[in-house]
Amino acid sequence: MAEAKTPEQRPLDEVMLAMDVVDTLRHREILVERELRSETRDRRLIERLRDIYASQGIDVSDTVLAEGVEALKEERFVYKPPGRNVATLLARAYVARGRWAKRVGVGALVLALIWGAAQFLVVGPGQRRLKQEVTQLNTEIRGTADRLDALVREATRIKTALPDSAAGLPKSLAETFVAQHKIAGQSLRLAGGFIASARELAVKPDMDTDHYESRAPATRETLQRREALLSQADGQIDKAQASLAAIMALGKVPGELAAQRDAALSVAKADDAKERARQLYTSGLAALKAGDLSATSEAVGALSDLRTQLEREYEIRVVSRPNEYTGVWRVPERNPKARNYYIVVEAVTPDGKTLTLPITSEEDGRTYEVNRWGLRVDLRVFQNISADKQDDGIVQNRRFGVKQRGYLEPKYLVSTTGGAITSW
Repeated sequence: MAEAKTPEQRPLDEVMLAMDVVDTLRHREILVERELRSETRDRRLIERLRDIYASQGIDVSDTVLAEGVEALKEERFVYKPPGRNVATLLARAYVARGRWAKRVGVGALVLALIWGAAQFLVVGPGQRRLKQEVTQLNTEIRGTADRLDALVREATRIKTALPDSAAGLPKSLAETFVAQHKIAGQSLRLAGGFIASARELAVKPDMDTDHYESRAPATRETLQRREALLSQADGQIDKAQASLAAIMALGKVPGELAAQRDAALSVAKADDAKERARQLYTSGLAALKAGDLSATSEAVGALSDLRTQLEREYEIRVVSRPNEYTGVWRVPERNPKARNYYIVVEAVTPDGKTLTLPITSEEDGRTYEVNRWGLRVDLRVFQNISADKQDDGIVQNRRFGVKQRGYLEPKYLVSTTGGAITSW
């Protein structure tokens, strides 16, 4: 018998025939299954295959047919896919990269857009708002600390100034000094108590975003309590400041009052002006002894205004210009059947300047600063001035009165009650 050939030694056509036999068997699964269950399956299967190939005009040897049957049973030419492991998964992913890469890219893009929108629309504004709240709270904490320091400095200044505030004070004002000094000392003690309590509620300005939610409520409550204490301390220090100012004024204001009185008296020529100056000086001293610094300042101001009023000199003239009223009349509310007549006037200085003066309206009792006002006259005067203007559009005699230096009130050249109005 000839020696059997190994697969490497056999001709290629025999191998191809064997593969064809296996393929033919595979395409006839029913026949194969039925024949393989028979005890004489190999022999009968070879006979059947021989008939199949013979019908196709193909001459296949029994050796090839037998080898094909054996190859089918051994699944020699059957492709067996490799098992599922990391290597095969990676290989399949690489082969299918064209499909999944696009999907992954689109998905990544969508996720990136969603993340960006969330950062821009939600996270970003929220973080900025949180940082602003943290910054504001830290600013409030520093603000209360600065305010406390300022109150301490002011309280120290007042306390230091009080002992020397009585220097050069007249003995007649000693009682007033003692009263104001007592008020200042008591106010400083109360303020010190409030400041001490506020110090115990100190909060460090080190709030950050990580601890804001947990610490902010308690911190804000502490700040509110501290602010309340500082406000009370501030009020007491204000009282101490007022008392110190009153004490300091005790030594200065008497001289200022006297100076303003003397200045007014030096200008005054009328007895009523001199008496007015003396009255204001006396009332100013009385207010000073009572510790009423506001009333004392008003007296000083009134004396200054009195001197200014006495120094003024001007001429009261009838207004006679185109498109401006020269006279007006009113119907009084209490007597609808009557009429009140007024001539519109202005005050002109010797150098031609028009003054703005305080004029009290007889209609509401209020004083207004005006440069024109109406002086009340009787019907005869009103008609005479009206006729003068209607003659040629100009009032020939415009002089209505004269205010001389050293006098409080002007001297009127035309009959008038002195009552005035400031609007029409």
